[in-house]
Amino acid sequence: MTSIPVLLIDSFFAVIDKPSGLFTQAAHGIESVETVLREQWKNPDSPAVPFVGLPHRLDRGTSGTLIIARNQRALQRLGEQFHSRKVHKRYLAAVRGIPPQLSGTWLDFVRKIPDRPVAEITTADTEGAKNAELDYSVLASADGISLLDIELKTGRMHQIRIQSASRGHTVVGDWCYGDDRQWGEVDSRGERTSLALHSAIVQFRNPQNAKVVQVAAPLPALWRQELPETLIEAADKFLAQYPLLS
Repeated sequence: MTSIPVLLIDSFFAVIDKPSGLFTQAAHGIESVETVLREQWKNPDSPAVPFVGLPHRLDRGTSGTLIIARNQRALQRLGEQFHSRKVHKRYLAAVRGIPPQLSGTWLDFVRKIPDRPVAEITTADTEGAKNAELDYSVLASADGISLLDIELKTGRMHQIRIQSASRGHTVVGDWCYGDDRQWGEVDSRGERTSLALHSAIVQFRNPQNAKVVQVAAPLPALWRQELPETLIEAADKFLAQYPLLS
């Protein structure tokens, strides 16, 4: 079974480094963050099932910081923080091409396409449309790939992926939105399971005492193997700006 690195843990919550390719939550019989952590945290001397609460999720192909509630009270309090947008997240994304502006804000309306696990850019008056906003800056570019620092202002389905792709800057490995080159491994059905999208930083309040918590997830090994050195150096410099706060 997959082993999940734990970046920070106490009796109320944990922050894990979710591997790319692992579902956050899945149907019975499919490996996910939920099933792995329940096994990983199981006390061999007790029949009790560990509590694994999910106040938010990451796409299967996305790696990085994921907050886990370790009891029902923590789940409720963390859920309230997400609902009131008090949780701050920064992503690193490796995308094709170089945006014409090196920093800015992307504003769109997006909707989930009915009966399909994908989203699309649409008009404000389309049924199901929701506003999508993010801030980005280009940290480095090399060999036709740019490294973006992204801060989400809203949390829509596949938001970073669809907003980037709609501007001609598909996330590396994102076959769903137009990238035709493989990134990482494929599953038993031949589907690619990884994206060059990393939940790098998360900041929130400890659900027990309201102290600020800040956690950074290290760059995945696949990035170091596959991306130009210029981008790796920029990513490491970015991550070094965010020390652990707990």
